[in-house]
Amino acid sequence: MIWIDENKIVSEIEKRGPKIVIFNAPCGLLIKTEELASKIQRSFGVQTITIADPCYGICDTVDEEAEKLGADIAFHIGHNVAVEKIGKKTILVDIVDDVNFDEVLKVSLMTFRGYKKVGLCTISQHIHQIKKARSFLQKNDIEVIIGKGRGFMKDGQVLGCDFSTAFEVRDDVNAFAFLGQSLFHATGIALATNKPTFMLDPYYKEVVNVTPSALHMLKRAVLSIYKVLDANNIGIIIGLKEGQTRLEMARKIRDELKKHGKKVSLIALHEVTNERLTQLQNIDAFIQTTCPRISIGGEKFTKPVLAVPQAEALFDILDGKGCGKIFQRSRWV
Repeated sequence: MIWIDENKIVSEIEKRGPKIVIFNAPCGLLIKTEELASKIQRSFGVQTITIADPCYGICDTVDEEAEKLGADIAFHIGHNVAVEKIGKKTILVDIVDDVNFDEVLKVSLMTFRGYKKVGLCTISQHIHQIKKARSFLQKNDIEVIIGKGRGFMKDGQVLGCDFSTAFEVRDDVNAFAFLGQSLFHATGIALATNKPTFMLDPYYKEVVNVTPSALHMLKRAVLSIYKVLDANNIGIIIGLKEGQTRLEMARKIRDELKKHGKKVSLIALHEVTNERLTQLQNIDAFIQTTCPRISIGGEKFTKPVLAVPQAEALFDILDGKGCGKIFQRSRWV
């Protein structure tokens, strides 16, 4: 069961005495968050507002929306990181999934005994389980290494655009174990590290080798890059969400494309969807600087939509250097 750190919310409200409070959360937590917002409103007599726009990660906070709506606090639910606040008004509130990993860890022993050293990673809602999982594996004679977190990241934590905790220990391990049921994060580890990666699914209690999925994802990503080679008009997408506005990156890509004789348009969007992009009929392909997940394993697009690592590989091809190691890097933005 998933639970939200309600005590932190109550503590901040009692301490600050706000009049208007904002909540935002991932789509899967929206119902639970709205119920919590209603409860807070009844208990404290404050006006609560739930932002119902899609929310995908720690880059998707709503400090600016809180300012527009005159709110005193914005509670961002569900992306646990190593800091407690972002911006002027946003307070990060942890969620915890208390699903038990014991059974799937037992199942994993047969797999990991074939490797000398295993790197251990997970996502925010399972991060509290990582030390227990390491202890179990080590008691069963499997050496475990957890990469150190930096900045926002906790030890062993991965985000959809940041695999640095795995990347930094890739040369010290023979394989990776990912705690959770997120195929995208698990395949991201495999792509970033180029090591065999196994997803330990606690719900189905099975160990999934995601390396074939990572290879399939890589092939699709490479195919998209080659499709853009013949594009004349390329749109560069700048994100309008708080943590996705990368103007300098967009300008750098623009200048590189112009150097190779491409026509370039700058486009700004909150949500990058096929429906929005198909309306831009004069553009042959897109490069988006917002979130790598949009291009890699996300929505299907009618036209090629490259993420930043793919764009950099495109430039290498145009310069006659070959495709290179597209995703073998610590961060994808």
